[in-house]
Amino acid sequence: MKLHDREGLEELYSAFYPRLVGELTVVAGSRTSAEDCANEAFTRLILHWNKVSRYDSPIAWLRTVGYRLAVDEHRRSRRHPPLSDHQSPTTTRNDHPHSHEIWQAIRELPAIQREVVVRRAVHDLSDAEIAEDLAVPIGTVKSRLSRARTSLRSRLGEPS
Repeated sequence: MKLHDREGLEELYSAFYPRLVGELTVVAGSRTSAEDCANEAFTRLILHWNKVSRYDSPIAWLRTVGYRLAVDEHRRSRRHPPLSDHQSPTTTRNDHPHSHEIWQAIRELPAIQREVVVRRAVHDLSDAEIAEDLAVPIGTVKSRLSRARTSLRSRLGEPS
């Protein structure tokens, strides 16, 4: 994929938008919010394309912007709950009998833990790849994953 011209930007959008929405759905708590955040992240990418296209990983930049927007959206939605209880459920893969409970528990993790879990679970990234994406030391990634796993086991009633 060529990422240094406008065609590269279009390719990036076509290839990565659905994945980004999927990731952000877990972070933001709803597909609608995730789509809004993904669209805003791509809008910002377009505005900064001349600079971001020269980065080693424009996708990491895009994902980081999307995550930050989704975390902000999630915080706002918790402060101002919806007026109606008739929200459509978030669609997730149902390859596990308790997938709804698992994804709900992931949504309740602190944002810094949630983002490493989603990157591991959705993209199967290594600790080193996650560390590079987030611009943090690999030990920080390992620590966040460990804390997230401990919290998830506790929330889901599984033994440690």
